[in-house]
Amino acid sequence: MPNEKQKVLPILLIILFSVLIIFSIVLLKKDKPAENTAPVVTAKPAQENPDIFFASNGKNTVYKVKKGDQWSVIWNGTEGKSYDFVSNPVFSADGTQIAYNAEIGGQAYVVVNNTQEIYAYQKSNYITFSKNGKVIAFVATKGDRDYVVISAEILNITDTLKESKSFQEIALAKDADGKSTAIIMNDDGSKIAYVIKENDKIYVVVDGQKSQGYDDVISFYFSEDGSSFTYEAQNGNSVLTITNNQIVSSTNSGSTTNQNNSTNNSTTNNSNVNYPSATYRYKISTQKDIVRDQNQLDFSGCADGAACNF
Repeated sequence: MPNEKQKVLPILLIILFSVLIIFSIVLLKKDKPAENTAPVVTAKPAQENPDIFFASNGKNTVYKVKKGDQWSVIWNGTEGKSYDFVSNPVFSADGTQIAYNAEIGGQAYVVVNNTQEIYAYQKSNYITFSKNGKVIAFVATKGDRDYVVISAEILNITDTLKESKSFQEIALAKDADGKSTAIIMNDDGSKIAYVIKENDKIYVVVDGQKSQGYDDVISFYFSEDGSSFTYEAQNGNSVLTITNNQIVSSTNSGSTTNQNNSTNNSTTNNSNVNYPSATYRYKISTQKDIVRDQNQLDFSGCADGAACNF
């Protein structure tokens, strides 16, 4: 008997040890999370949606939606007319109004408050509201590099639409806030100014009246009551300050001289003076396109090589 016990004991120990191992394996599998057999998808970091714009008052929003091959703009929850393409949303100063570019059938429009259309020839650019929000103006392309300025009272666009004659090119100048723009209006929109380029000279046009030619026009602003205007222009090495098209001062080589000073005194030692680059060298464009898809930037109404931007 002792021999039989001695034979059985090792067997029992082996069985017990095996049970303990199996039990430990079961516990480990129970605690281990179930292996995910689904395909591993790497989450992309959240990005700001470039297609939604908020007005300055933080309440009004605009974005676009696509249905089939056409686009429409959602302005404060209300959907506007469908177009082949829409872009460049611009808010009024108080954020309560919206205007944007639209194209359908090769025809360009400026759409105001998602309801009113203004004919814009081949394309439009630099949509601008007056500060009080009553007048709208923009640059429109007509033919080969011909530009016109169109303005209208928003409450009565049909009867108040005004168009300037066409120009070779409308250039840029900085307004009173230091922003580069093609159109500057006084607060109530009763006066409108823009800068044009003709035969390598730059001119200021205020209410249809053209100034003398300059090498460049740097800035322009109306007085607070809109009764007068002032701008800075560059001729050669001189930077001129002009009020109501009358030169009031000339800055040269760090010194200010009256216009009556001799030419010799005003042109001495200026070879190393750095003046602002000519604003007219910048093409008219916008950084506010609703759609950032580069394939949408050229459309059927653009001539070959034209700088179409919507």
